[in-house]
Amino acid sequence: MIKEKIGLIPRYNWDYKFPDFAKAFSAAWRHNSDSKGILESVFGQEPILTGSGRTSLYIILKSLELPEGSGVGVPLFCCPVVFEAIHEAGLVPVFIDINIDDYCISASDLQKKIDSISAIIVVHLFGHPANMDAISSICRSIPIVEDCAHALFSKYKGKSIGCLSTVSFFSFRSGKYISSGEGSAIFCQDPLLYKNINRFIEKLKEWKLLQEIFHCTATYIKSILYNKPWYGTIGYPVGRLLDQKLNLTSKTGIKLRKIAKGDLIILNDRIESFFEKVRKQRENAFFFMKNLNLKGGELPYEKSDCQSNYYQFAIRFQNSSQRDFIADYLLRCGIDSAKYLDEIVDVSKIDYGYRGDCPNSEICSKTVLVVPNHYVLSDKDLNYIVKCLNNGNEYFVSTCT
Repeated sequence: MIKEKIGLIPRYNWDYKFPDFAKAFSAAWRHNSDSKGILESVFGQEPILTGSGRTSLYIILKSLELPEGSGVGVPLFCCPVVFEAIHEAGLVPVFIDINIDDYCISASDLQKKIDSISAIIVVHLFGHPANMDAISSICRSIPIVEDCAHALFSKYKGKSIGCLSTVSFFSFRSGKYISSGEGSAIFCQDPLLYKNINRFIEKLKEWKLLQEIFHCTATYIKSILYNKPWYGTIGYPVGRLLDQKLNLTSKTGIKLRKIAKGDLIILNDRIESFFEKVRKQRENAFFFMKNLNLKGGELPYEKSDCQSNYYQFAIRFQNSSQRDFIADYLLRCGIDSAKYLDEIVDVSKIDYGYRGDCPNSEICSKTVLVVPNHYVLSDKDLNYIVKCLNNGNEYFVSTCT
């Protein structure tokens, strides 16, 4: 059965409704931003707030005061804005391969390259916790930066992601778990580094009133276009056109700003109740793992000492032909999906000097498909996604292999 475009299920969850817009719009007119106390009570330590995740990472890297041109370890299979922040900070990315089963940094590859790095960025991709014990053992005194953009409320050996290293940061932009518009929080365990970071924060630009109004208005409009019924008719076609016209994985620059007042009020409004939404998304992921039967498709799994928030549900297929076929089949069924980081290898070679020494990352860039598992999906949606994935894969196996 082919669904009409008006019912297209979005690949990501842009959860920013009119009441959120109204609160953000009202906050833009206030002289004082909302308190950080709610965030502190949830995370157990005071956050340092910035306008975006890339701003946070840039400030962290500058605050480490590494010599110009120092190497920073980073997984190849991650968002290229991480590489851009490294470059903008006057440092050089040293690409580390990933484990093919959890998409996080490979401790064995890190061990091979440890002598060439002065700091490392550990990305908990898709919400799956990296092996922090192994990484910490290898790095010893080398600063570890946790990129927790995907990993809100994920846990590693009973401890919350974000408190396992020297310094960490979270992202709350639209499409992420909180979807406050933009915004980021840094958590730092080192007193000297904490002071250095705050010195940078003091220099960040404040949002002007018109910028705040435009920002919350644009966020609300984008959210409308990235949800049913407008996603299939406007959001998806426009997004696809932009993908064709622009290289969205290329360098875009970093806007160094403080967090917008509207973003902070939405963040505070949502954070305490968000545990329930993470619980629901985990429930959705387990429903998929129980009911999907994909020959040639590897589903995520949860290690016994870890708890993933399943921010994204990634399936790894045997080859790009199978992955691409399933993506096209799902689209015909009215389900959008994402060929995650499909162009990351080429971008990294051209812009950041990648030398081709991360084979697992290269495999994943051509075989991983992210499918919707949002907490807002209905039981009907979840069953439909499972049905289409199973049927599409069965058809591929019977006719294309």
